Amino acid sequence: MNRYLWVASFLAAVVCGSYIFKFGLAEHYSISDNPEQWGQLGDYIGGLLNPSLSFISIVLLIKSLTIQNQANSDIRREIENTRKTEKLRSFESQLFHMVNSLRESFDKFRIKSEDPENIIDEHASGAVIWIETKIENMRETSRENTEIVEFLNETDSSDQVFGLCRMFYHMVKLVSEKLSDSNGFSREDRNSHYLTIINFTDFALLRLIMMTIQFQDYESCKYIRNNSEFYEAISEMGMSYDMY
Repeated sequence: MNRYLWVASFLAAVVCGSYIFKFGLAEHYSISDNPEQWGQLGDYIGGLLNPSLSFISIVLLIKSLTIQNQANSDIRREIENTRKTEKLRSFESQLFHMVNSLRESFDKFRIKSEDPENIIDEHASGAVIWIETKIENMRETSRENTEIVEFLNETDSSDQVFGLCRMFYHMVKLVSEKLSDSNGFSREDRNSHYLTIINFTDFALLRLIMMTIQFQDYESCKYIRNNSEFYEAISEMGMSYDMY
């Protein structure tokens, strides 16, 4: 703003200076007492300065509008950020509720057999380790995947693993849909929350989920298996869908 004021002042000084130089110094005219001549002087100065001052006024108006538009853009951006923050807060509350529900369900996970020749009573992490040991023994005898699938189906006759995998699938799907690009979020946002799911899930349960994705054809497993962004996150943690 000050720059334009200096330009206007400079132009006024140039006009007045040129008039004084021409008629005062070069032509040696004296100062007139005739009001009509002073009026002509005012018209002369106004005729020279008005276009320049009008141009400066237009420039200042455009600059003012530009600043106003920038301020409006900043306000809109702030409103969008506020909305995004509120969406994220609501989403994270829902996500952590699901994480807690999954943890509680895993705590109830149990493999039990009262067969006198094969008594089994394992809970949560112990049950996962028992399943892993069985699969390792089957692999040592070159068992095919179909036999392992049969073993898993027999072990999970009450669909406990199916339920756990389905709950995990809903969390992955929640991140994918709620934090989509169309909702104003980015791939980095989704990756961050995929890692949150992974880190807040019991490691034994996570291994059980990877095992189920590897061997079973549940729709929940297919969805997770085909989610490339989640696979990138799980790979960062050194895990994969072919661990067994």
